[in-house]
Amino acid sequence: AEYRSYVTRRANQEPLAYILGTKAFMKHSFKVTPAVLVPRPETELLVESVAKAAVGAGAENLLDIGTGSGAMLDLLPQSRGTAVDISAAALVVAGENAENIGVGERLTLVESDLFSKLDCNKKFDIIVSNPPYIPAAAIAGLAADVQKEPLGALDGGADGLDFYRRIVSGCEIWLQPDGVLAFEVGIDQAQSVCQLCRQAGLIVTAVRKDYAEIERMVFATREGTYYADHLLEFTS
Repeated sequence: AEYRSYVTRRANQEPLAYILGTKAFMKHSFKVTPAVLVPRPETELLVESVAKAAVGAGAENLLDIGTGSGAMLDLLPQSRGTAVDISAAALVVAGENAENIGVGERLTLVESDLFSKLDCNKKFDIIVSNPPYIPAAAIAGLAADVQKEPLGALDGGADGLDFYRRIVSGCEIWLQPDGVLAFEVGIDQAQSVCQLCRQAGLIVTAVRKDYAEIERMVFATREGTYYADHLLEFTS
């Protein structure tokens, strides 16, 4: 009877991760509910790249914009993280996952619209985000099961770049002068996001492709930083 109910739900285009309640990500199995975006393999590459950069630079404070599960902190025992999300329900899931993988004590969860509820006196060594990046007009054309995921985690505005603009504009306040900004981006968005970063003074940029050879990650920092010297190494 349970199996038949699963088949019925899948036939109604419900994402498999929501039906099973879990999704493998990195080396863990994470709780997944309809309150959160389903983790995807390309985001693993972003986590791995950021972790590699953090280890090399000795980064201590990380900011994850858009609900972090703690997967990155699992790779960085010397670091502490802050994860923000506008969704209280998504933060509950993130907190459970962080506890389950043993990093709950090092992860602070903040219900916030991007930087709005953060202490402006605190700066971060790394700011990382996989923000909503689907252009609003393209959402109706997404696969039916993807459309069942939270709209707020998909809709990036008219051109898909709204959240990148907002995050980049906040880096002057919240990113350490020698820090690095890391993004996951949508198809054909990498160069536009790089340009946004350069306009904000993060003039050293690098792009990494995903498993499908699509430009999927953007990294940006200021000149003269540790990250500027090692971006190609982190993205290789």
